[in-house]
Amino acid sequence: MKRGIFLAPFAELASPRRVAELAATAEQAGWDGFFLWDHMLASSGMAVAEAWTTMAAMAMTTTTISLGPMVTPLARRRPWVLARQIATLDQLSGGRLVMGIGLGDDGWREFSAFGDEASPRTRGEMLDESLAIVQKLLTGNAVVHHGSHYQVDSGPVLPRPVQDPVPFWGGVRWPNRKPLARAAGLQGCFPIFADTGQRPAPPSVDELTAVRAALTELGAPRSLDLVVRCSVHLIDPREQATTVATLDAAGVTWLLEGFEIDQDAADVEAIVAAGPPGG
Repeated sequence: MKRGIFLAPFAELASPRRVAELAATAEQAGWDGFFLWDHMLASSGMAVAEAWTTMAAMAMTTTTISLGPMVTPLARRRPWVLARQIATLDQLSGGRLVMGIGLGDDGWREFSAFGDEASPRTRGEMLDESLAIVQKLLTGNAVVHHGSHYQVDSGPVLPRPVQDPVPFWGGVRWPNRKPLARAAGLQGCFPIFADTGQRPAPPSVDELTAVRAALTELGAPRSLDLVVRCSVHLIDPREQATTVATLDAAGVTWLLEGFEIDQDAADVEAIVAAGPPGG
């Protein structure tokens, strides 16, 4: 099981330079990945860094860890622009990008405040259509697409990413079936369990077993990544190793360390520098 950081680049950590330095610290401390929330707004008045610009900075301060957005709401992006960003960042990082995708949420009015589509149903349609376009564009082939929301008649988008394919992880609010079916056709699933908050406790083995069984039923291969967020650093130090081992045995392939969106930046930096808690 790999260990990663799951960070909102908000408030004190809305500094791309500071987050890039933190990514370098994470790599040196033995973390395997560093993933950013991709948001336009947060709580009223809170500073927010643009995730893709910040990830480019991270790519230049690190050499081995995986990095990516967790998750980018595709309905807010033009698919062809996003395909360019994916290919460019994968090239810049030497093939280390993991692409988290999802529906997004209008809780902070990140869609409605700017006149973007606020209906979850319509955004779901846009997500599926956009995902198909992005994946086709990343092959480096010409793409013709005539859909309900997007029209494409394009020659090849080059250069292609280093990875073939770039791994896509689908965000899922468990137990919603439609996003689960979408994730089953990707390279990974990132389930968000009910009422877990920003610094969640670990999901139960029963929940993880149910997620994996549902993915298998939907045709997902056993190799599909199961990505879980959990604030291991908040667990009693005497129980951290057992918690990590339990999640590993339950089939979790990536365990992401979660933090509060306004958690003291110095505290976050100290936790990251200490390395993955629980071994």
